[in-house]
Amino acid sequence: MNKTRKVLSSLIIFMCFSMMLAVPGCDARSSEILVSATEKVDYSYLSYKIKSQSTRTFAERVSRKSAVQVRVEYPGASIRGTGTYFKFKNHNIVITAAHLYALGPATPLKSEAMITTPQEKVVGTLVYIDRITDIAIFKVPTLDSRKPAKFRRTSSYEVGSDVVYSGFPGTNSLLTIPGKLSGEGFGTDIAMHSFAWGGSSGSGVFDREGKFVGVVVSIMVGPGFGAPQLVGSVVYVAPANLIDTVYLRQNLDRLGVTTNAGF
Repeated sequence: MNKTRKVLSSLIIFMCFSMMLAVPGCDARSSEILVSATEKVDYSYLSYKIKSQSTRTFAERVSRKSAVQVRVEYPGASIRGTGTYFKFKNHNIVITAAHLYALGPATPLKSEAMITTPQEKVVGTLVYIDRITDIAIFKVPTLDSRKPAKFRRTSSYEVGSDVVYSGFPGTNSLLTIPGKLSGEGFGTDIAMHSFAWGGSSGSGVFDREGKFVGVVVSIMVGPGFGAPQLVGSVVYVAPANLIDTVYLRQNLDRLGVTTNAGF
């Protein structure tokens, strides 16, 4: 068990650091190595447009409209992940993964993070952190470009249930990714058959009814060639039902109205 815990702890740190780095092959400039230096390729004929929201399920719409990026800054470094914008007891909050604070301490009511959307950038104040379940929550100003998800947690976790999350894996913009609940994961986590990578951490997972299932926190590792191999199809989710709403509400009330109006 101790060995497994050490491996998973190393994985979380690995995912954190991968959030800070561009994934090789994902940078648009890397495509230049596929053609000669003198060859010019015309991609104009590949123009396309993503289809309208009417083609998405209700859960996908909830997931995409509430997804934000979260960045915790350190001297000379930063850790980036995804978060979900919720309305909770008349407060605006963003729920994400606690391991975004892997490089330093986190103090409720004092620590901060940068919350970004395509049109906005605000400062969120930490009001809740549970490093065991790996969930952190920030109080934020109103985000006009986002639609908050309702804080409705699923009442049960059934193997085979369809779920979905939206996040920012690697150097991608917002991606919406389906999955299925597969069973019990490590510790308190749920195992989900899906895909995740650095930057997906903190994404909110929703069921078909748009209820909050949990938070993407890590992926499985297996034996590799001299080092643990990432198994991207097994994703671990911290259950939303483990959020202590009494503690959360107390800290939100203590903080009062945030002065971080954005910039």
